[in-house]
Amino acid sequence: MRFEMQRMLADKLLPGERILWSGRPKQGLLLEWSDLFTIPFALIWTGFAVSASLRASFSDNPLDYLFFLPFYAVGFYMVFGRLLLDAYLRARTFYAVTDQRALIWRGGPWSRFQSVSLANMGSIELRERGRRGTILFGQEPVGWGGSRFSTSSDSRPAFLAIENAGTVLGLIERTKRAVA
Repeated sequence: MRFEMQRMLADKLLPGERILWSGRPKQGLLLEWSDLFTIPFALIWTGFAVSASLRASFSDNPLDYLFFLPFYAVGFYMVFGRLLLDAYLRARTFYAVTDQRALIWRGGPWSRFQSVSLANMGSIELRERGRRGTILFGQEPVGWGGSRFSTSSDSRPAFLAIENAGTVLGLIERTKRAVA
């Protein structure tokens, strides 16, 4: 995988920079603690929309059905769509730790590249769950920007749901000390 990452990130590497580790987030559907609230809420939301549209079906105005379409769309996105979109984006995401930076690259229609300098990184947070974990770079946002229960709502650069996150964090910290 390191060769594949090197090839994909060749134009993003600085002169003389070399990849020490590369990886990808967990593939497939990924549920978080926040889903214990989000999914039941979305089901109730969609249920109310269905119930209200059934009551509207007795109306003589066919436009009453159109009124409920946005409510259906929001409900189905909250239950299924956001999970499928998240899986789609993670399938196109690659991570690397170099001797100078942490790199996050996502390909596809919403391509994005993030680079975090190890010398100026600041704090690092590890959230482990079993063999997988998430490494978040930088300070936690103040206010509503982040959540202890959901990494997807956190705006910080992160290696999401990677294998052996503790080992990768150790590599980052050792490399950070070496470049400081």
